[in-house]
Amino acid sequence: MNKWFVASAIAASTMSGSALAELDWSLEAGVEGRRFIESGAFAGQVDDQWSLTVQPELVWDTDSGNSRFTFVPFYRKDFADDERTHGDIREAMFMIWRGPWELRAGIGKVFWGVTESLHLVDVINQTDFVEAIDGDQKLGQPMIQGIWLADSGTWEAFILPGFRERTFPGEAGRYRAELLVSDDAEYQASEEQQHVDLAARWSLVTELNGYPLDLTASVFRGTSRDPLLVPQVEVVNSVLTLTELVPYYAIQNQIGSTLQFAPEGWLLKAEMIYRDYQIDELPGVGEVKDQFAAVGGFEYTLVGPFGDAADLGLLAEYQYDSRGSDYSDAQNDLFVGTRYVFNDMASSEVLAGFTQDLDFGGTRLFLVEANTRLNPSTTLDVTMTLVTAEDDSLASVFRRDDTVEVALNFFF
Repeated sequence: MNKWFVASAIAASTMSGSALAELDWSLEAGVEGRRFIESGAFAGQVDDQWSLTVQPELVWDTDSGNSRFTFVPFYRKDFADDERTHGDIREAMFMIWRGPWELRAGIGKVFWGVTESLHLVDVINQTDFVEAIDGDQKLGQPMIQGIWLADSGTWEAFILPGFRERTFPGEAGRYRAELLVSDDAEYQASEEQQHVDLAARWSLVTELNGYPLDLTASVFRGTSRDPLLVPQVEVVNSVLTLTELVPYYAIQNQIGSTLQFAPEGWLLKAEMIYRDYQIDELPGVGEVKDQFAAVGGFEYTLVGPFGDAADLGLLAEYQYDSRGSDYSDAQNDLFVGTRYVFNDMASSEVLAGFTQDLDFGGTRLFLVEANTRLNPSTTLDVTMTLVTAEDDSLASVFRRDDTVEVALNFFF
């Protein structure tokens, strides 16, 4: 991190002289290569993808000590898929705090969730799907956020004045269906992207029998971050032909809750939501079902099981979705995995596991994620994803997208 000082003028009507503020900056740049083990299932798909990323970060702390501005732009250049080449402002946030209150305004990222395999309650930011299919990468969200710290917990309120559409792969990209997703989205809200969404959250960090217990409850009303994909039909050479998928963003009400409890050696985790769509039926899609979904399980850590400094974590989580297999690929699934933390100077770690669909015995997802630090300014990330799927499962469109991904990240 590099630091220098910037002089900022203070209005003569309030005080004379100048005040100093500290500006920190850093830069993360990366090169990423993807190798798909099988040829693509659909015309135009590539077997290899190379891309470059850059993400600067500027943090300006004012001399008053109770305010900050953070700016984090992001850009990826993908040499195979034009739709994966994109830029975004991940954060452009002004924060001011005084006593138990904090106010944030601008563009930001907010993460809600505790489980490993699925993040149900995480509803503020839109998924950047071309970055990663696991939903962990998010687009920046315009927001005004108020935070109040009280003995009863942390209370947060959000005004979300702008909507971000989900990113999708293009013709050359992988992890897509046969039909491409259109850039022309449709909305239930008459204001479309200008619709103002609202959210609130309560969280409490406490103890139960002397062990840490974290609880949250949240509510959200606004445009759904998960689009309904509507097939479009056109007459081509006198034949009705499916041409593309149009994203439709419905209005939803959502309530959610999380629980995390950490008795000795254990980490018990759960998330649940109820999502009430404000539309009952959509042409081309049919009935739009309300959703109750939950994910829960545990991580148990064995300290030094092989007589060295490493820790071994054992994970298991169950996923449920009331809408069934026609609407969700996490409707009745079991995730089992292990996390090996080397506890070395390079912060090396490996997570390996698989998700088994309990309704379709031949459908499962294998995942291996490994990362280490090569030197103080360089990290290496390796990810392997393998998909097997039965024809009737939603995951079947990805079953030829087995991939190995290697990324070098440089920090300045």
